Amino acid sequence: MKLSVFTLFLIFFQLSQLQSQVKPSIFPEDLNSEELESISLSKPGVTNSSRSKGLSITYGIIGDGAYHPEDDTNLTQPYSKYSSLQYLEFKLKIPIVLKDNFKMLIGLKHFSEKFKFKNIGDDFSFVFQELDSEKLKSNSMSIIVSKPMNSTQYTIMRLSYSADGDYNQFMSFDKKYSVYKFFGIYGFKKSDDSEWGLGLGATKSFRRTAALPFIMLNKNFNERWGIEAVIPIFVYARYNLNANNIFLVGFEYDSRSYRIDIDNSNFTDYAYAFNHSELIASVKLEHRFVPWFWGKMRLGYQMNFSSDFEAKSDVTTSFFAEPSNGLFFNVGFFVSPE
Repeated sequence: MKLSVFTLFLIFFQLSQLQSQVKPSIFPEDLNSEELESISLSKPGVTNSSRSKGLSITYGIIGDGAYHPEDDTNLTQPYSKYSSLQYLEFKLKIPIVLKDNFKMLIGLKHFSEKFKFKNIGDDFSFVFQELDSEKLKSNSMSIIVSKPMNSTQYTIMRLSYSADGDYNQFMSFDKKYSVYKFFGIYGFKKSDDSEWGLGLGATKSFRRTAALPFIMLNKNFNERWGIEAVIPIFVYARYNLNANNIFLVGFEYDSRSYRIDIDNSNFTDYAYAFNHSELIASVKLEHRFVPWFWGKMRLGYQMNFSSDFEAKSDVTTSFFAEPSNGLFFNVGFFVSPE
């Protein structure tokens, strides 16, 4: 097992050293590690694992950077440069049915991110001006169900709908913003210190339809050390300092897409499906202040793949740009039942 854990870290380390910023085909789009984390940390789980979150709020910021040209994109200097990318996330899981042989929860989530540009170049300036002036949002609703099959096997499924884009209202059910997702795991829990599972994720969005098989692994090596992983999306080594402090260090992959509609000054309306994907190396700390109430802090380095600006209308021109890599920090609070 120690060899297999080392191999997992080696794979993620090699991915982080990629010279090209083109996203490897093994990684899907519109998939966030926290979506898989939310079901991989569901009951039954293992002892000493990082905490599941019933209610949480998180604020984060990514340092300054610029959008450089991709190989086949004619972006010229001066490039569009941003001073920061800030984001806010609010999540709530509400238990509907809590029985020994069946559990159902409703999930609500709001995620928004906002660029602050300090310079906008000449090429595709109207797109970067839109990113500078508008907040990109993802509001979602989900259903999570869990059912044991026997004393050692169980299933967990998550079905969600989200609206992702620059719309003005709180929630939209317009097809052009719609993203549908399904995740399912068939898990095997050998003991309180070890569980693994086989899973499938599927996404249907305004960009494309895709599916991803994955492997879940939660394992304790002793009272302090363990691993939490959903391959190929994230892998974290866990260190339990004590009952109130949990450290995690590792890598994860994230991807988000937004539908952007731009009313341009020359009376031409442009429409884009904007996707950014990244590989993240980070250290996390979860700290319990009092029973049920926890804080979290995260520091890391984000390695960005090429961002896609896919045309969604006849008058719109697609282009690709490479955002700079950079440091990030986030902090938050959450409620986790004992």
